[in-house]
Amino acid sequence: MKSNRNYISLLVVILLGIAMAGCHHRMDTMSVAGKIFIKKVDKTAGKLDLNADQMAKLEQLKVEIRNNFQEGQVEEKEAMAKIKKEGSKDNPDIQQMTSVLQESLKAETQRINRAFDLLMEYQKNLNDDQKKKLGQMISKRIGKWH
Repeated sequence: MKSNRNYISLLVVILLGIAMAGCHHRMDTMSVAGKIFIKKVDKTAGKLDLNADQMAKLEQLKVEIRNNFQEGQVEEKEAMAKIKKEGSKDNPDIQQMTSVLQESLKAETQRINRAFDLLMEYQKNLNDDQKKKLGQMISKRIGKWH
């Protein structure tokens, strides 16, 4: 029974190690997500013939998206520091480490959802023709999915 518990504990530690390696600072998911969002926003906006007011609001949207993901980067670094600190102890609390990692992953999802909410809010600045064109672009893009 005790060896079973040790085996499970070892497995959890290994899985956490893999997860932490995947979240290592070399792969800053919030930074990458922010860059992807901004790139897609710029590419799409370039095809919508935006007027000066819409362009100004677009620039504000991009600032809000960047800020959203930069805040996420800070949160992610703090979470990884907590996990690393706990993991370096002689007897690390695996439950606590798992909990911090789960909360960090939830926070990432919330940041991505926030970026989509910002995009949806910006869409209200488009005229009917631009909205129609945007809808066609999205449909075309989705049509390429396998």
